[in-house]
Amino acid sequence: MQTQVEENLTASPEDLALMEDVFRKNSRENSLMIYLQQVQAQFGYVPPYAIKYIAERTLFSESRIYGVVTFYTQFSIKPVGKNIIKICNGTACHVGGSKVLGKKLRSHLKVDDENPTTEDRVFTVQPVACLGCCALAPAMMVNGRVYGKLTVDSMIDVVESYRKAAELEVV
Repeated sequence: MQTQVEENLTASPEDLALMEDVFRKNSRENSLMIYLQQVQAQFGYVPPYAIKYIAERTLFSESRIYGVVTFYTQFSIKPVGKNIIKICNGTACHVGGSKVLGKKLRSHLKVDDENPTTEDRVFTVQPVACLGCCALAPAMMVNGRVYGKLTVDSMIDVVESYRKAAELEVV
């Protein structure tokens, strides 16, 4: 049985087909960012085998691709959850208690800054500098939808509604 690390280094035939599809849809003149954005969209993150694959198909080195992936926050080199929770840490949210909310949320989901994705890959928690909705402070965003004027209880209720929805999809 392969470990998760080994699985991330080896592409399945299905994954290779998806990678080939990215290149089939784009000419070689397209930028590295476009390839990476499409890989991220296909897999939810940029796996190590994708970096190797892109390097083999383009003039970009693996180290340059890795540098781009780790520089831009839109990319992840670790698998992310189905639901992305962004906790606002802007000034208004910070004053409104976002730091405490973030700690409570990470504790509730059993994640931390080092491992922000739940084991079941239902959630990933990402701190952000500002969501731009200061009048709703403290706020969070789940999959692009903003939730404001949060309390610990209301935040947990929102998250649990997404968990229930994810459970219904599995059944």
